[in-house]
Amino acid sequence: MVNSTRSNGGVETSADEDGLDSILLAIENPVRRKIIRRLSKQPSYQLQISKELGFSQQLVAKHLDAMEGTGLVSSLMEESPHGPKRREYLLNKSISLSIDFAPNLFRARLLSFDSPESETSRDSNDYFRNLNDVAQRPEESGRTRPLGSLISEIDKRLANIQDERSVLLYLRHLAMKEVAKAISGMPMTWDEKKALYQLINERENSVEGISRTLKLREEWVRGVISNLQKGL
Repeated sequence: MVNSTRSNGGVETSADEDGLDSILLAIENPVRRKIIRRLSKQPSYQLQISKELGFSQQLVAKHLDAMEGTGLVSSLMEESPHGPKRREYLLNKSISLSIDFAPNLFRARLLSFDSPESETSRDSNDYFRNLNDVAQRPEESGRTRPLGSLISEIDKRLANIQDERSVLLYLRHLAMKEVAKAISGMPMTWDEKKALYQLINERENSVEGISRTLKLREEWVRGVISNLQKGL
């Protein structure tokens, strides 16, 4: 699972900016997003996508080729019942992308959930057990209803998490506004204020990290941090 974040004046730092930029570039076009939405339902063919979405085959082919080049979409040749083989396209990645920005905040998070690598909560473990129980049932017809119920429970949980996240972002925004006010009134140089802001807003507490971000000498930053810690 790939989990990368990037920030500029926010609270996160990116481990893979190229991967994030590649995804953003791949989905910036509304036509591509409609194609991705269509492929999220099931794999499809160029002609079929063109007819369903109302775009020309040439336009669909152009965007499919571009997305295949980034690895977002893959394709394979399939037998056709009415003629020569045809190329089937399918989504090749499972991705969650979130971007938060406001005064004193910029955070972009790219998460691939093809497989879980982080620790799971008790509720998540319950979902895993329920899924395994249903998957082991011999009759496929007997799986549909419990799987639908499980998906509904998960969607409700995700909605609750998003609601709580929006509240926390709002609270963080209010807190950072107060921080900005407090720092602006302190009898410090502009560079000292930037270093303090870096400590609070970006959770960057290493001399090397602050020096690199603010392009200031490490010895100077070390002295500023020492003075700030004494004052705080």
